[in-house]
Amino acid sequence: LFENEVKVETKDGYIIRSDSADYNKETGILILKKNIIGNDEKNNIIKADFAKYNENTKIFLTIGPTSIITSENYSFESSDITLNNSTKQISSKNQTIVTDQDKNKIFVENFEYQTESNIFKSIGNIEVIDIKQNKYEFSQVYIDTKKKEILGTDIKSYINDKSFKIDNRNKPRVFANTFKMSEKNTEFTKSIFTLCDYRNEDKCPPWSIQASKMLHDSQKKTIYYDNAVVKIFDLPVLYLPKLSHP
Repeated sequence: LFENEVKVETKDGYIIRSDSADYNKETGILILKKNIIGNDEKNNIIKADFAKYNENTKIFLTIGPTSIITSENYSFESSDITLNNSTKQISSKNQTIVTDQDKNKIFVENFEYQTESNIFKSIGNIEVIDIKQNKYEFSQVYIDTKKKEILGTDIKSYINDKSFKIDNRNKPRVFANTFKMSEKNTEFTKSIFTLCDYRNEDKCPPWSIQASKMLHDSQKKTIYYDNAVVKIFDLPVLYLPKLSHP
C-alpha cells in the first residue's frame, strides 16, 4: 500500500498520480484511490476518485464519475471509463457530456474515442447544442476532434441562428439522412427544409424545400440546394436543379 502523492509510470507510457495505491504483484492489478490523474502517451488526461490498472491487459478502468480532457482540448464528463492502451481507445457505456473547443455541447448515451485517429463515435440518442442554441438530434455521430468536423445520420436540426431566419417568428428546421459540419459549412443530404411554424399533430408545413443536397455556407450566409423540389402542403409545385437564397 502506497499513500500520499503516489506516482506510477507503466511500461506502456501511462503516468498515473493518486493519493493512494495498492498493488497486487500476483495479479498485476493496481488499485488507485482519490484525486487520480492519468496521462497517456497522447496526453489525454483522465481524472477520477477510484480506478484500477491491469498491467497484463494494459486496461485502465475508472469506477464512478470521471472527467477527461483530450489532447485536442475536448472535455468529457462521464463515468466508468475504460482506457485500453493496446487498442488506443477510450470508451464508456454511460451517459456523457462532451464540450468542444468552441463550447458546443454533445450529449450521448455511450462513446468510443480512438486516441490515434482522434475520432469520437456514438450510437443511440444523441443531441448537440451549439453556442447559438441550434439543436441537432442524431442516431449516430462521428467527430474528428482534430479537423473539428461532425458527421451524423438521421438528423433533425432545430435552428436558432438568425442567418436562417427571414422573420424572428420563423422556426427553421432541417430533417435529413446525413449531416456534415465543419468550421465553414454545414451540409445535409436528402434534406427537407422549412421556416414555417409547427402545426398540430405534426402535420406537414405550409411550404418546404426538399433537396438531394443542402449546403449552408456560414461565411457567405447563403443556402445552396441541388435538385430542389418546392412543396406546398406536401404537394410538389416546382423543380429546380440548382437553387440558392440567403
